Amino acid sequence: MNGWTQSRRALAVAALTATAALGATATATADQPKTPVEIGIDQLTQAVGDDAAGKTAVADIARADQLVAAAKLENVQFTSFWYQAPTLGCGFNMPFSLTNAMAVTGISGGTTSLPPGNVSFQAMAQQNGFPLASGLSVAWLNVNNGRSGITALDDQTEYNLPALSKTVDTGAGNVIASLWGTIDYPAARCVVTPTVGLFTVSDAPAVQPTIPATPDPNAPTTSGAPTTPAQAPDNSGQGSPATTTTAPAAPNPDAGSVTPAN
Repeated sequence: MNGWTQSRRALAVAALTATAALGATATATADQPKTPVEIGIDQLTQAVGDDAAGKTAVADIARADQLVAAAKLENVQFTSFWYQAPTLGCGFNMPFSLTNAMAVTGISGGTTSLPPGNVSFQAMAQQNGFPLASGLSVAWLNVNNGRSGITALDDQTEYNLPALSKTVDTGAGNVIASLWGTIDYPAARCVVTPTVGLFTVSDAPAVQPTIPATPDPNAPTTSGAPTTPAQAPDNSGQGSPATTTTAPAAPNPDAGSVTPAN
């Protein structure tokens, strides 16, 4: 066996070893279970289907999740989305305007105004008049528990008009959300492009504010000073000067008599 044959065999063994290592790595990667966040993003991708705006929203959520993981962000109490949503077809500066999107997580000075694990998404366009119909949607992903969903902002006001809001049970944790859709007004339709935000949802129970009692104007007023019952005046040693009566002196039997001299 010459040196050339030995070299070829050595190369063949090295190639087989590398192939086996690559195969083992690929098998290990394929067997790795997906994280809850990855599962949530997959579910959002399937839910939006071919909707171009929905795909953009889900992509924004995926990029935001990478930012959260890299920066190790926790307890994020932003109330507005990261930027106002560019909006077409309505507004004060038609045909381009901005829509403000926000999320109320219930965290305010250490107290909560929403049930535990809930967040209220809201939007407000730069358009005069009352909205007639809402086509807004919000895609959300809780990066702590993996829950996700796409929810329509279909709450109604007391006048049966769109409130442009929706309360969602996301569970406690950091929630990444993206909002987009349309809003119909009497004379315009606002096309809201996706915006993204990050919010911390509380798991603390709601704390009701304490309302001070209203004083009754008809209630009798009392002085804060302590009171003591009145006492009858004591004239034995006070009030008028004491009168001293002097008894007359007893008569001296010898007074006025003269003893004769001897």
